[in-house]
Amino acid sequence: MLSGTFFSCQAQMMQFTGKAQVYLVRHAEKLSGQDPLLTKDGNKRAGDLMRTLQQKKIRRIYVTEYKRTQGTADSLRIQIGIDTVHYLSDTSCTDLFNQIKTHKDLGNTILIIGHSNTIPIIIRKLGIANYPLEYIPDTAFDNLFLVTFKKSKPYVKKMKYGKASGASATMQ
Repeated sequence: MLSGTFFSCQAQMMQFTGKAQVYLVRHAEKLSGQDPLLTKDGNKRAGDLMRTLQQKKIRRIYVTEYKRTQGTADSLRIQIGIDTVHYLSDTSCTDLFNQIKTHKDLGNTILIIGHSNTIPIIIRKLGIANYPLEYIPDTAFDNLFLVTFKKSKPYVKKMKYGKASGASATMQ
């Protein structure tokens, strides 16, 4: 953890229990194309994510229908022996939150892997109403967010993991 910035808000879209922890990351560095795989650096970052979270008792990993989010999850998924749940990547986040409810993860530690335009929205929908809605920059892949709940009040902490971000192939 290189940095820690906290935001808080009373409003909450879903009732997570006090023991719930929600980790969120944007997918790792990707190749170019329609539904690209990860680059060599992206695969390294997926390994960094695994090493960062392997002792955090993640119960389930939520990934979108895109290969880049699934690839980002693979090292951790294999290391801790759990499967992933796919959700539709859209800015409403309806399918994601329906999947979380369906899998009864409102009291568990979970990891959500999303995209530059969805991670800030998901954080807001977790109850951090004052969290900035700006997209994560195209070259930023090293942000790790943790949303925790204390007495039904959500808090978000922004951290860094792995090496400092570089540009993905499509952004160079």
